[in-house]
Parts: sequence; structure tokens; C-alpha cells
Amino acid sequence: MNTSYRGSRRGKPDAPDLSRVLESTSVGFLFANCEGKITFINAAAAEKLGAKKEKIIGRSINEFAPGALKDFREIIRTGKPQAGVKIQTAGDTVIADRSPVYDGDRITGVVSVFKELSRYEDTAKELQSYKQMTKEFEAVLNSSYDGLYLTDGNAKTLFFNKSYLRVSGLNEEDVRNRDVHELIIDGTINRSASVEAIKKRKSVTIMQEFSNGRTAIVTGVPVFDEAGNVHRVISNVRDITELNELRAEVQESRTLAERYRNELTIARLGEVHREAMSFRSAAMENCVALATRVSMVTSPVLLTGESGVGKGLLSKLIHQAGNRKVGPFIHVNCGAIPGNLMESELFGYQKGAFTGASEEGKPGLFELADQGTLFLDEIGEVPLQLQVKMLKVLEESEVRRIGAVRTRKIDVRIVAATNRNLKEMIKAGLFREDLFFRLNVFPIHIPSLRERREDIVPLVDRILAELNRKYRKVKRLSPDTLDLLARYPFPGNVRELQNTMERAFILSDGRLIEPVHLPPEIQRRDGPAENGGGAPAADGGGGLEEILGSLERKVLENLWRERRNTYEIAKILKVNQSTVVRKLKKWGISTAQP
Repeated sequence: MNTSYRGSRRGKPDAPDLSRVLESTSVGFLFANCEGKITFINAAAAEKLGAKKEKIIGRSINEFAPGALKDFREIIRTGKPQAGVKIQTAGDTVIADRSPVYDGDRITGVVSVFKELSRYEDTAKELQSYKQMTKEFEAVLNSSYDGLYLTDGNAKTLFFNKSYLRVSGLNEEDVRNRDVHELIIDGTINRSASVEAIKKRKSVTIMQEFSNGRTAIVTGVPVFDEAGNVHRVISNVRDITELNELRAEVQESRTLAERYRNELTIARLGEVHREAMSFRSAAMENCVALATRVSMVTSPVLLTGESGVGKGLLSKLIHQAGNRKVGPFIHVNCGAIPGNLMESELFGYQKGAFTGASEEGKPGLFELADQGTLFLDEIGEVPLQLQVKMLKVLEESEVRRIGAVRTRKIDVRIVAATNRNLKEMIKAGLFREDLFFRLNVFPIHIPSLRERREDIVPLVDRILAELNRKYRKVKRLSPDTLDLLARYPFPGNVRELQNTMERAFILSDGRLIEPVHLPPEIQRRDGPAENGGGAPAADGGGGLEEILGSLERKVLENLWRERRNTYEIAKILKVNQSTVVRKLKKWGISTAQP
């Protein structure tokens, strides 16, 4: 105990009354005079010392608490009390608070108040437990990524975590123990969810801007006491500035990933298409790039170009490159179907729809292409009266068989092709303008072979490889034969080139296909190629550049015929091997092994 006991100078205290009071408490009291003799002890203290009261009175305090006499004398000498002294007695271990007792200004002894050690220790443990819980609670709150702010019912700041300081940009001194109203008045913050929650007595969510440029969504939740008054307000502060930045970064990453994925797909498919279609020209590369891109969607495609340029092959590539490649690919040559049969072929018919109709009925080509691609080749040959019905199918994705009452839903990708000028047909009233616009969503024009002469050599290589594989031969073209092919304009385009190659392949008896095996009209073309394509003339009739080019081609042809090894040719010409390969390709010199 820290309070000293002082008596009256005029007389002694009323001992019997004080004794009754002290006997009635469970707290132990003991009084020892200046000599350390015990002159008073209550029952609770005697129990702690392990003896009866009558055997304790008059005896030295040292007999029951060894070392206590020295402490008592120190208290009497200095007048300073002692608190929380642990004493080992015969009966128990107790905690004692010792204080001097005064009679006026004179110390007459020492009073010792006993406390049970178990209670003291329980209290200490409970206090330590609360301290530990508080420490852990603060650690949890400070580990939260969101800011947390706690006020009392009057908006006085009680607690804030580190995240709040990070989000707000404030220092601890700016807000510690501050009234939130003051923070708003002095401009530290622009508004407060705590203040508004106290006023409205309900949860409040606001947008709060801080001086560091950050914006946060703050939700203040009031906590009420038993009387219904706002006791606390807990505010959660979420930094949407960082969330927006993260969202933007994620979106950017997704966009980049999607773009890279598309570019990789286009590059991969482009290479596959290049191999399948065997082209080298920029014009054909553009056609394949467009076809690859449109394959990823379901928009209608209109392929235009002369007959034989490869519209059918490009339509197959569009189908195979898209997500409909697992579905059917139906090729319809509209010019090969008689007009009176085209409607039943395209749309199908019901059982008994007309005389001669199958008893089971028949699905049309639109239905058969469901979940896949329908290639309408020579679309310009469709009769005008059927164009209306075709337009309805394209617009509504529904088809009705001849003789049917109900329509059927279909999901078909349309690729149309024509070698005719549909705009001129529209002017002549032979083709519907609305159907043209419905088909012409994504037009791709395939140039003729004479417009892309550089594609002739790779096409020849592919066709020859296919013929060798088909007939199990190992034939090759002579340089003169290849030169003649590269010079010819091929009005029939790729189809004519294929037919020419197969004819020459059959006519040749040995392994070498000579110019004599080519059609007469191609053999007669010994001048420079049309439109500047193919290899330059070798007769020296052109300018210096053309003469040098012709000489370069002849040298490479001769060296390849003798060596058939680009590394040896490069060593002879004293250039890089890659240069030799590039020059051979430039002049269309076939490097296929015999």
C-alpha cells in the first residue's frame, strides 16, 4: 500500500471498533511496532501465517516472515512504503504491501496488508493475456492491406493502422488522438465517413480524396452501445487508385497476350498456307493474311478473281483455320447445278413435296453445312428468283425446305466466290444488290497468275513434287523448261499450269522434262516475260542491268547443273551460301534433287 497510516495526537483510536472492521474482511492485516513485535493481526492474516492469533501476538515478525524485520526497520527509518513484496510463510506464499503508521509526525510501526499470491498471479496472467491479445490484434490490423480507422462516438481518433497512413499519405502526428472534425476544418482530409456515420446512425460509403493524389472508397460502420448511442465507428479505407492501376495493367496484359496469340496464330497458319498454296508474291501473301484473319470470325466472305486462281483452295483454308474446322465443309458449284434443281439442292424438300421427290424427304446443302462452312462457288450463276430465298437464309439463319411449313435454325459460315463482275450484273438486273452487300462483308480479290509471276516457280515445284509422289517417279525440269514456264502468262491461271505440268510429266520418257514436252504455245514464247515478270531475256537486247541479270542467271544455271550444291557454288563465286540460295530463288532456278 502506498498510503501511510496516521493516528490522532489527542488519543488512541477506537481499537475495538477497528478490530471488528478488520476482522470482517478477507484481506490480511498485521501491525508490528518499531521493535518488530506483532501487536495486532486479524484472522485472515493469521491464516496466511499458519498459526493462531494468540500465538502470534507479541512475537517478532521475523519468526513468521524471515527477513521481514530488516524491511520493517528500513520502512521506519525512511518512511517509504514497500509494495508487492513476496513473502514465504509457514502457511502460504503471500504478496504484502507495507506502509509506515504515524502517530502525529512520529512513526509507531508498520502495517502489512496481505494478498493471496494466486489471485495476484491470476490477475497478472490475465493482464498479460490481455496485453498479448492486444498486441496480436494490432498486428492483424496492421497487416491488413486496406486502411482501418477507429473513432469513438464523438469522432475522436482511437486507432489507425499503417495501411491508412500509406493510403492517406498522413503521418501519425497528423491524426493521433485528433478529433476528426478538426481534421476536416484544418484541411487534413476533405471529408470523413466516421462523421457522416455518426450523423446518419448507419453505415456510410463515400469517395475520399487525399492530398497525396490518391482516391479511396471509405465505408464507415457505427457500433452502438446498450443505450442505443454510437459507441464506436470502424472505417475501412480501400485504395481504388492502386486497384484501377492494377486493373489497367491486367487489361493491358490480357490485350497484349491476345494480340500476341493472334499474331502467332496468323504467323503459324500463314506458314501452313504458304506451304499448301506455294506462293512467294506479296499479293498472294496479303490474300492469305486476310483469309487467316477472317477465319477467326463468322462474317461472310466473298472471293473474287479469274477462273482457276485458287478460290476453292483459299475457301478451304478459311474453313480449316477457323474454329469450324471440325464441322463439315460443303463445296457447291452453283454453275454446275441445273436451274430447276438448284432450289431443292440448296434448301431440300419435304416428303412428297413434288412429283418424283424421295419418300423420306431430303435435307438441303444449307442444312448439311450446319456448324460448318458452305462454299458457294460461282455465286453469280444463282437464278434471280432463288436469290431472294438465299438472302432470307443469310439474314435470319433459318432455312425452309420445299413443301415445309416450319423453318429450321442453322448455323452456317458462308464463303462465296465468283469470276464475274457482280456490280455490272446488278446494273443489268441479274443480281440482287441487297444479296451482294450481304455477301460482300469481307471481300478478298485473288490476282491472276500473270500478275504474280514470282509464284510460278514455287507452284511448279509443288506440282512436280505431287506428280512424282503420285506416280512414284523422280523427274525434274530442265532450266530451259522452267524458263519457258516462267515467261508464259497462263490465261487459265493455276488450273492451266497444273494441266500443263501433268501433260509434260506424262510425255517425258526420262527423268528430265524438256521444252519439247510443253504445249506449242508455251514453246514459242522465247522473248522476255510479260509485265516484267520471270527471268530477264538472255539475248542481250535489253539494257545493261538486264544483260547482267541474264548473265548471272546463266552462270548460276550452269553451276547448279554441274555442282548441285549451294555451298560449293558459293565457294566458287566467293560469296555467302545464303546469297547463292537467294539468287537461285530470284531467277527461278529449281533446286529439287533428281
